[in-house]
Amino acid sequence: MNEDIVLEYYFLALNDIKNGASIQELEEALKIYEITEEFEACAGILKAINEVKYTTIKNIKNGH
Repeated sequence: MNEDIVLEYYFLALNDIKNGASIQELEEALKIYEITEEFEACAGILKAINEVKYTTIKNIKNGH
């Protein structure tokens, strides 16, 4: 697996979230990349989704 491509999609997904994309929209894109077997894209997007979910839960627990 090409880690450069994974990181590229990771940063693109984080940028999409920053610009207002929802987790649901990213999950829909993830399904498309799974169908087309673009696994580096899947890995990067999934990493961003999981990080955002974790950060959100952590912030809720900490009262932020």
